[in-house]
Amino acid sequence: MYYVGICDDERAACAQIAEMVYEYDNRNKVGIEVLIWYTGEALYQDMRKNKPVDLLFLDIELVSTDGIQIGRQIRHELEDQDVSIAYISSKSSYALELFKIHPIDFLIKPINAQDVYDTIDEALRLYNRNNTVFEYKANGYSCKIPYRDIQYFYSENKKINMVTAESVTQFTGKIKDLAGVLPGNFMQIHQSFIINMDHMSECSYELVRMSGGAELNISQPYRKQVRKQIMDYAWGQDS
Repeated sequence: MYYVGICDDERAACAQIAEMVYEYDNRNKVGIEVLIWYTGEALYQDMRKNKPVDLLFLDIELVSTDGIQIGRQIRHELEDQDVSIAYISSKSSYALELFKIHPIDFLIKPINAQDVYDTIDEALRLYNRNNTVFEYKANGYSCKIPYRDIQYFYSENKKINMVTAESVTQFTGKIKDLAGVLPGNFMQIHQSFIINMDHMSECSYELVRMSGGAELNISQPYRKQVRKQIMDYAWGQDS
């Protein structure tokens, strides 16, 4: 089952988007369940209780807690980087405020059905990507780990170290070879470092801070490309 959430204080808007989502599912046979909230607070409380949401259509101009604040809570307080957030609004002036939330899309009211279909297409692509696994060999064993669990890689003494929230695993390899096989949400920032942008909490011209607190330097030769990749990633254009 694939869970699509809709949060908008306009009931008619929720019903309209839900109808579009069900029409998409009728055509593509994904197996979608639609969940609806009329306040950001109700959405947040349910997500705190681990209510499953894979794609969230989230209105920015909610009456009480606005959609930007709810997005921040989802990303930073709940530490949920997996849910794809598609913002909906009657305005188009929020680009800088949304950057750190990494929305998959930004839809302007009145909502167009094709835009909803395209958003679901992209969300499913990312969902499938994030649920694939990285395969490697360590200590003579063949191992697998979901890409979504990997925060970053770094090389040291002809070994690659793979960092997750729980551990650091070492295996033989070269960063330059690894860079060529990783999904598009992974980005090389240094000759010795590749990061998973889904775990990037802050970024400046010279530094990235990861969700686990690690601060990693962006070396001079990579800065221009890093800036471009981050801008593409912020609007769901990675491949």
